[in-house]
Amino acid sequence: PPAPRLASTSSTVTGGAAAGGGFFDLPPPVDSSSSTYALKPIPSPPPPAADPSTDSAREPKRMRTGGGSTSSSSSSSSSLDGGRTRSSVVEAAPPAAQASAGASGPAVPVVVVDTQEAGIRLVHALLACAEAVQQENFTAAEALVKQIPMLASSQGGAMRKVAAYFGEALARRVYRFRPAPDSSLLDAAFADLLHAHLYESCPYLKFAHFTANQAILEAFAGCRRVHVVDFGIKQGMQWPALLQALALRPGGPPSFRLTGVGPPQPDETDALQQVGWKLAQFAHTIRVDFQYRGLVAATLADLEPFMLQPDGEDTDDEPEVIAVNSVFELHRLLAQPGALEKVLGTVRAVRPRIVTVVEQEANHNSGSFLDRFTESLHYYSTMFDSLEGAGSGNSAAEASPAPAGGTDQV
Repeated sequence: PPAPRLASTSSTVTGGAAAGGGFFDLPPPVDSSSSTYALKPIPSPPPPAADPSTDSAREPKRMRTGGGSTSSSSSSSSSLDGGRTRSSVVEAAPPAAQASAGASGPAVPVVVVDTQEAGIRLVHALLACAEAVQQENFTAAEALVKQIPMLASSQGGAMRKVAAYFGEALARRVYRFRPAPDSSLLDAAFADLLHAHLYESCPYLKFAHFTANQAILEAFAGCRRVHVVDFGIKQGMQWPALLQALALRPGGPPSFRLTGVGPPQPDETDALQQVGWKLAQFAHTIRVDFQYRGLVAATLADLEPFMLQPDGEDTDDEPEVIAVNSVFELHRLLAQPGALEKVLGTVRAVRPRIVTVVEQEANHNSGSFLDRFTESLHYYSTMFDSLEGAGSGNSAAEASPAPAGGTDQV
């Protein structure tokens, strides 16, 4: 049997300039046998109580949907109840009325922050706090160090990170809190991970390794036995490129020997030996005769010339050509009186054909505290800006910089 008409329906009524008035057309009958949903009438809300005279006066206006040259749109709800029709119309208020209604409401405060001005104030606060620390005016320094986090929160990207690290360093000076260095296994492994991420995301180390390798490759031209002494081998990331370049050299690769110097590990593991195994596997893959020796030294001043000489006597007619490589290592000797002269004497004793030195042009280790602070602030701001520009994301940009006054990158 045909389904009964719905007891309640909702539709949109639009009146136009067509001849005749508009009509409410109910939707076509629905075959309930083909539907799995139970359709139930939705009761319409009761009409608000109003004056009968007013309601009767407005009734024709609400029900008229046709005629006239203009069109209007409204939302209408209609229900059939015993042959009687009850209708309610809700019309949207015009924009002017909404604007006037909103004007009478409470004002919403709008705070506009000038990030450029806040950045200038942030830099001035950092420098003023450093000057107060230098003058031992810790009352003023404490008041300034409390403003730095609020000013830093208005910044984004590199400036926010740099301000956070330098603000923390100043807070430690103000409150005289110097935590003991943690030399646990987790810290050593995390430092290696940060170094690997920095190498992948930052062009400075790659550029330093590329230029040093190019100079060493030119110095080794035509030599059959070569020896490289690396004062800071770390993960050995510099040498696969040189090994590959030597493997492609016309006439075949030379016999390559590498001596890597590194600090002792906190967990007493032989990290240098692990680096040597990886490089040996790579050299075997590209068919390069490779030898490796790892030297553990707390400082480069502990090295002696005989440690860098080959094992046994050199019976080959062709002598071994030596290259000494140092990437961001010699500046660490400035804090040790006489250490730099000792290392340079060791280098002269092995008589290398070439010495490649990569260092930064910065002055973080001399002058007053304010001078070193200012130099370090400019340095790390530039470093973090370059990392942000290189699209480092959350890997290397999150890597913690060295404390103010240290020099690790170029």
